[in-house]
Amino acid sequence: MPVRDQMEGELPEKVREILKDLAEIENSIDENFPDDDWLWDYPFIHRRLIDPLGPIFEKEHGGEINVIPPRYGSRGNCRDKLLVFIEPSFWILQADEWHPEMRLRKRIESAINLVDRCKTRYVIFWASIWDFRLWRKYESKFSGQTVILSPWKMKYIILR
Repeated sequence: MPVRDQMEGELPEKVREILKDLAEIENSIDENFPDDDWLWDYPFIHRRLIDPLGPIFEKEHGGEINVIPPRYGSRGNCRDKLLVFIEPSFWILQADEWHPEMRLRKRIESAINLVDRCKTRYVIFWASIWDFRLWRKYESKFSGQTVILSPWKMKYIILR
């Protein structure tokens, strides 16, 4: 299925707020970490002090979102919005997620599992990397959802 043209009014207000918050977080991360290697010098800070999604969960709509991977957000109850964070490589410390394609595949498969279990309506892939060929292999698994790709520092795309 081709990428759909998007219109601002096509998405609910709360989904648009999340996308706006993601753009603000991107700006903050780029401002605070202009050199991607900086985090490797301070792994303690990386693991303990940096909560990239904190600004979203401080807002009202923060409690209405499931997050993959769960270390960044909510667990438990099903919600109708799913945020899938596909981190930049410099952010990753886990071995099997270091390779970008493996990380992307793992995140998409986790999203499929959650969507099947929770009947999620909106899936937002907040991605520093993306592979459209890989997406084509999985997109049919998201037949009942609106799937949005929010590439780092770019306008979102409605994939499905």
